[in-house]
Amino acid sequence: MVHTAWRTRLWGVFKIGVAVGMVVLLWQQGVLDPTLLDHFIRQPSLLPVALLCNLAMISLGAWRWQILLHSQGIMLPFAWSHSMTYLTFCFNLLVPGSVGGDALRMSYLLRHCAAPQKSAAIITILADRATGLYAMFVIATLAALANLAALSATTSGQALLLSLLLTLLGVPLLVGLFFWGVERLPRLAMANREVTDAGQQRTLLEQLLQTARSFRQHKKHLLAAVVVSALAQSLEILALIWIARSLGLLHTLGDHFFLAAPMAWIANLLPVSPGGLGVGEAAFAHICQWLQPESSLYALGTPFLINRVLQIIASLPGLWVYLRYRPPTLPSS
Repeated sequence: MVHTAWRTRLWGVFKIGVAVGMVVLLWQQGVLDPTLLDHFIRQPSLLPVALLCNLAMISLGAWRWQILLHSQGIMLPFAWSHSMTYLTFCFNLLVPGSVGGDALRMSYLLRHCAAPQKSAAIITILADRATGLYAMFVIATLAALANLAALSATTSGQALLLSLLLTLLGVPLLVGLFFWGVERLPRLAMANREVTDAGQQRTLLEQLLQTARSFRQHKKHLLAAVVVSALAQSLEILALIWIARSLGLLHTLGDHFFLAAPMAWIANLLPVSPGGLGVGEAAFAHICQWLQPESSLYALGTPFLINRVLQIIASLPGLWVYLRYRPPTLPSS
């Protein structure tokens, strides 16, 4: 246990070191420009608009999770789901590597679910993450098709386009195969005496199968969750475009941001720095420069960093939720 704790701390220190090193390197390369932060603060119209986009993004995330909860018959008030979503964002952004926001949300959710619904409750959180990630690929693929000429000009661009198309088409196929297998798994379980006789394993299997069947019967809920995710992420991208334009860094429509931002958010998921700090900024600026080399793209990692800070500010109500937690008011039966 002691060795594990030390490894965790050393890994945390390593990630902070990577983040600091990345930020310094990007600063030296001109991808980040600290002087633009002052310019951003001095424009009173910038902060409210970009902050509202981030607040709306978090609220849409709560709506997405509510859709998934209802698909499993878990009827919790939207006000509670909304506050839990803020809590999740806050802990994911402010406490990386410690207690994850999703783990904390799961612990609160399990307190208020009946025993038969606990497996379904856990899966709604996983589905919430999965639909959000898939929406990133949907947006990135559409943006890649809009920038087809630029991507087709290089081998790496062609590889990126192919990987996006394979993901966009492959994920629904895998989900369909999973649902197909779910209908046949009970027959295999009944043929296996050991599984049939193991009561606890059988109960868990039945709960998982029931949850999968419920999602299969409510495929429209999964589709709706992806649409809401795409809407939320589009608001984030519009905030990035607004920031970049206001700082004088963008003189085009900025449609290439719809490819650069999702790819940068996916790069953020790499566990090499806290919250992907430095990694996302580098990926965002690189893809923008790649797609529009003739444009004024100096310091385009700066809008991404500014929006990251605004995400943290927008998620701060999650701290209030954590400190002043109130259980949901459940409808009387």
